[in-house]
Amino acid sequence: MSAVLYLLWLILSGVFFAFGYMFMRQAQSPLRTFQVRQRGEASKAAEVEKAMTEMAQEVNNYLDSINSTNRNLNRTAAIASFICGLVAIVSLVIAFYQASLG
Repeated sequence: MSAVLYLLWLILSGVFFAFGYMFMRQAQSPLRTFQVRQRGEASKAAEVEKAMTEMAQEVNNYLDSINSTNRNLNRTAAIASFICGLVAIVSLVIAFYQASLG
């Protein structure tokens, strides 16, 4: 029975550390910014081009806000997952210690 418990704690710690790694990787990959493609005819589309540039700037500001929020949330989730992994390892050590006592 105790071998199953040790294996369970070991598997849980591995899962939590894997989640922590996954969240840290996600925290490092932001959403790409929006870019307006340049068109050849400048005289006809000058007003449209200006509006598209302003819209792209607004979208990019929004994406910066989302990137910052996602980065913080993923870092927090990664830290929580690493803590859970450490708790699982500590529980494994405590189970070993209790088994050795009696």
